[in-house]
Amino acid sequence: MSHLEQRGVGQYHLVFRFGGRRFKKALKTTQTGQAEAARIRLDENLRLVTAGRLVIPEGADIPTFLLSDGKLNDKPSLSAPFTLSRLFREYLEQLPDGNMESNSLYTAKIHMAHFEQVLGKSFPVRGMGLDDLQRYVRERGKEKGRRKAPLSPTTIRKELSTFSAVWSWGRATGRVDGPFPNKGLRFAKTNERPPFQTKEEIDRQIARGSLSENEQEALWDCLYLTPADLEEVLKIIKNRADQPPVYPMVLMAAHTGARRSEILRSYVQDFDLESNMVVIHEKKRAKGRRTTRIVPLSPLLAKTIADWLKAHPQCKYTFCQSLIAPDGRESNEFEPIRVDQATDFLRRCLDGTDWRKIRGWHVFRHSFISNCASKAIDQRMIDAWSGHQTEEMRRRYTHLFPDSQQEAMKQLFDGSVNRKQAFVANPG
Repeated sequence: MSHLEQRGVGQYHLVFRFGGRRFKKALKTTQTGQAEAARIRLDENLRLVTAGRLVIPEGADIPTFLLSDGKLNDKPSLSAPFTLSRLFREYLEQLPDGNMESNSLYTAKIHMAHFEQVLGKSFPVRGMGLDDLQRYVRERGKEKGRRKAPLSPTTIRKELSTFSAVWSWGRATGRVDGPFPNKGLRFAKTNERPPFQTKEEIDRQIARGSLSENEQEALWDCLYLTPADLEEVLKIIKNRADQPPVYPMVLMAAHTGARRSEILRSYVQDFDLESNMVVIHEKKRAKGRRTTRIVPLSPLLAKTIADWLKAHPQCKYTFCQSLIAPDGRESNEFEPIRVDQATDFLRRCLDGTDWRKIRGWHVFRHSFISNCASKAIDQRMIDAWSGHQTEEMRRRYTHLFPDSQQEAMKQLFDGSVNRKQAFVANPG
């Protein structure tokens, strides 16, 4: 009924006729015994078909069906693995509009790109384990971060946090199985970030001449502005700003501790100039829902905002700009000032001044909080005004000015001496 064919020492082929057709099936073996066993099995199943005890389904691959004792209708094939790239792509596709702040989404995409680079876009995520993530931590730890310094474990932890969020979604939708396999990951030790420092302190350390360029740049990341510094910087910005909204925006950051993104998405209706309060719209304090906080307006900020709103265009956003029509003219429609524009405004104001080392808008936020702490304002009130803070950041914020610390130490030990003298003079 069937016979075997072999060319030279190559693989055996099984040849048979059925239903008036000739079939030839590669057996993928050079072993005579294995080939003969396959031939005998096929002949037996052909007899069963002829006897009506085995029915070949319509459209079935006949050689495969007969060699598998009727268990397979077609050639077995492996389904394509569910890849890392596919998981990330489908996660991004299902995100509702507005679910993530644009900056957060931009950062998340960067994190995903790092995983694809290290593990590979075609990495099968369903087989991912602790060893794979540990390899990612190890490989990323060899790369350079800002200013060509070794990449911080803190940065790697943030990347893993992004992946963990994607994994949780994938598990909920049946794309991956089991918890995110990060339990037991090991990271390089890190140093606690130093407290924020005044420009005078930073200048003094740099003047000693023992710090590298990277170390100097790291110090400027810790800069915060004293009230006197803040007054000087605000004066420079007011005099040099080439766009009307710049000074009110910076003053709002300096006098409320609002983040740049919070300022850019603020609305005119958020300002109550009768009670001197402003509503700040948050996106970081509570996951999955929008929250607000209310901050009092300083007299200077209240007056500045009132003056700005008098010349404000008919736009719902506090700080906005006209959309440019296709012909290059300004239209009657408005949009908020963009993040990149706000960054550029600040940089141009400070270029060429003693404050050119200011790293960005965040300096006004942590300066506001540090200055609140220096005035012994209740920490609960500081938290209410500034919104979400980690304990690590709170430790960096809530330090007193150097002069205040020296005065406190002086009072402590002067008081001890005075009490001792009083005791000696009047031991009873």
